[in-house]
Amino acid sequence: MTGYLLDTNHAAVAMAGDTSFSARLLQYAQPDDQFCLSITVLAELYFAAYASKRREQNLAGISFLLERVNLLDFDLAVAEEYGRIKAKLKAKGRPIPGTDAQIAAVARVHGLTVLTTDRHFRYVDRIDHHQHTLLWPVSRPSHRGLTT
Repeated sequence: MTGYLLDTNHAAVAMAGDTSFSARLLQYAQPDDQFCLSITVLAELYFAAYASKRREQNLAGISFLLERVNLLDFDLAVAEEYGRIKAKLKAKGRPIPGTDAQIAAVARVHGLTVLTTDRHFRYVDRIDHHQHTLLWPVSRPSHRGLTT
């Protein structure tokens, strides 16, 4: 079994019910693969939904997504891993946003591949993030899955 952690950019497209995105996921996924969402990404999705003009549509999209993924908490082990990641990146002179460090920590603790278009995940040691190149179309949708 392979596990995947959706970053906010992938989760937004998935929650919008983009059938071409879902088809690409299914094309590369094996029957026992697991798709997950961190509580950090869920918080970002809720923020975007409540800040949008189409709040109800976006909240429905979040519910749609939550029915299809496993939700992972930011617990004590993840918090400690977050501290390690942030300290290591600071020492390298390669800081990344705190939310992305949280997502990376969840991925590392649970041994998941991060599905993302954000390049700065490559600076985080011991997480796999290369799968995103297989899943995004050549031109990304400008709405990033959320409707404004």
